[in-house]
Amino acid sequence: MNTLTKENKQEVTETVEGKDQKSATNVRVYSPNVDVMETEDAFYFHVEMPGVDQSSVDISIEKDQLILEGKFVMPQESRGQVRLAEYKEGSYFRKFTIGKAIHSDKATAKMKNGILELTIPKMEPKKTKIEIQK
Repeated sequence: MNTLTKENKQEVTETVEGKDQKSATNVRVYSPNVDVMETEDAFYFHVEMPGVDQSSVDISIEKDQLILEGKFVMPQESRGQVRLAEYKEGSYFRKFTIGKAIHSDKATAKMKNGILELTIPKMEPKKTKIEIQK
């Protein structure tokens, strides 16, 4: 039986400290919006990650935990003097408990227009007949 749970969605600012205490910087950690659909055959995740290059997205499944991570880095192109800057660099992070009855090795993902689309096929329930000993 599959279960799907998620951690509380929140935006966090973490302090990342360098080797010396003087180089500590704040890193914003975003909790992206996620839609999860389930069919008889698979789970489908749609994850908002605007501005994230697919090379910086990391998807991992360990035991029954799905972890989605990505990093947003501001483009370094100069377009003049900054008058207003509301976008901030940061990381995306979400974690879900998805159960163990999935084919993690057959999961597929693609990124299009800032949306990560992840498909995780389910395993068919294994049916085992047990004979009663005489």
